[in-house]
Amino acid sequence: MPLRLPRWSGWLLLLPWAWILWELRVRTLFLGDGTIWLGGIQSGRPSPFSEPLSAATWSGYASILRTLGFPVVAPTVGALSILAGVVAAAILWGIASELTPRTGSRAFAFAVLATLGLAQLYFGYIESYPLASVAILAYLWLGLRRARGADHPLWLATALAIAMTLHLVAGYLVPSYLYLALREKRPLHSRAVLALLPLAGAAAILLFLGFKPSQWLVPLNIVARAVQPGHDIAVFAKPYTPLSLGHAWELLNAILLVLPVPGLLLLAAAAGRGVGGEATAPSGPGPDAATVFLAAAALPGLITAIVLVLPVPPAQDWDLASIMILPLAVLGVKVGCSIPKVPLRGTRGVALVLLGAGATLSLVLVNANETSGVHRFETLVGPGAKITAYGRAYGNELLASYYEDRNDYSRALVHAQRAREAEPTNPRYWVKTGAALYNLHRYDEAIPVLEEGIRRGPNRDDAYYDLGNCFTRKGRYDAAAASYREAIRLAGPSADYLNNLGVALYSAGESDSARLVWTDVVRRWPGYGRSRRALLRHFGSLGSDSGGVSSTRR
Repeated sequence: MPLRLPRWSGWLLLLPWAWILWELRVRTLFLGDGTIWLGGIQSGRPSPFSEPLSAATWSGYASILRTLGFPVVAPTVGALSILAGVVAAAILWGIASELTPRTGSRAFAFAVLATLGLAQLYFGYIESYPLASVAILAYLWLGLRRARGADHPLWLATALAIAMTLHLVAGYLVPSYLYLALREKRPLHSRAVLALLPLAGAAAILLFLGFKPSQWLVPLNIVARAVQPGHDIAVFAKPYTPLSLGHAWELLNAILLVLPVPGLLLLAAAAGRGVGGEATAPSGPGPDAATVFLAAAALPGLITAIVLVLPVPPAQDWDLASIMILPLAVLGVKVGCSIPKVPLRGTRGVALVLLGAGATLSLVLVNANETSGVHRFETLVGPGAKITAYGRAYGNELLASYYEDRNDYSRALVHAQRAREAEPTNPRYWVKTGAALYNLHRYDEAIPVLEEGIRRGPNRDDAYYDLGNCFTRKGRYDAAAASYREAIRLAGPSADYLNNLGVALYSAGESDSARLVWTDVVRRWPGYGRSRRALLRHFGSLGSDSGGVSSTRR
């Protein structure tokens, strides 16, 4: 008698899946805007921008970590996206069950969906997209259920409202929702109310989060500029329009990265219709409600991906493209499972799943290794890469910060200079270059670079701070004190800024002023050791440590 496991035992597979997500998690933060999001989460001020509910969720999660005594660092923060991956796996099984009733094909559908390139979002990815993608998957699953008459439509309306507030781009799902809402067998006024519910729900959530209506227009304006190349500043400009070969290659790259197997299934279904005509066309009067629903979700998402010409290509910042073409992947699997006389099971199904897994692992594994992930990103933004000036500058700035954090200032200087060359009007990159030169003890070179950064951006306190450090090292103490005072005026009191002001004053012969400054630092920040040691050495009792210039970056 064959062994029969209880039906619930399948849920235990989520445990090894969670383990895989953790073991192969992203080791660098160069995917998307992970560095910026982590910094915002650590400071308690992640930018809501077009992802207000995502920002609030990450902030709440960070608060839980702090309450439990866990450090808010990349591995602990990234655990939230791993949890999202576990939830996504459960939803994907639900979607696969809706796409095909046959057990073997259902397993194939699930395996193809689980090996989408989108899965990279669940390997410790710190951004809005892990949460947004789960919400979109939940919406698609509930929509498929509603297409066959299951559940109350309120569930679907709620899912769409949440998806749109997690990321406003999910508004492309509205046509698919309207299709299901308007085909409800209810009075016209009831259907009209249902049609408006997601928008009303999304507006209520945004207002509750403090995301004012004036802020809603900001991402819409950016989208409008992205749709009309040539109407933005030159640094964002791309050499092509939405309907061009260059943009088509970028979109194809995103499709091959995110949904290679569903794309092949769509092509196979289209080729079958074209070659075999009615002999290969599915029987019945026309497409069922589930297929129309998925098409109504996939087509607007694909159109959105086509018309948006963003300053960063999908190869560098692929996550946004992935959630726009996600419904296309689900549609591809449904169409593929419906091809007559071509059962996607057995050897054929395994081969397709392995193809998708290979494509996904090529992305996952390279980012699970820190060295490989860094080299991949350096290639994407390096000399010769066909990207915008903004993409090159922003990418190299991230690399400069990465090497700076590891005290590899020579490499940090290389990338800071590349960022400055790509976008020379941005004062931030001049300051980044000057800071790298300072840390390499090349003070004479750093001073004019920092002064130019100040000329281009006179409100940057970090530029004045770094310039003051350079002046101190060169023995120009009066100039250093003036720079530190300007940094403090712009940024407010800071232990590092005040301590180094004290060093410059003492070195300039103003010992009483230095003592007052250091005493103020010790009073404000009792645990700050540099000023305490300076007081003990110069004005107190025994002590051998110097209150030297701090190079701590803010």
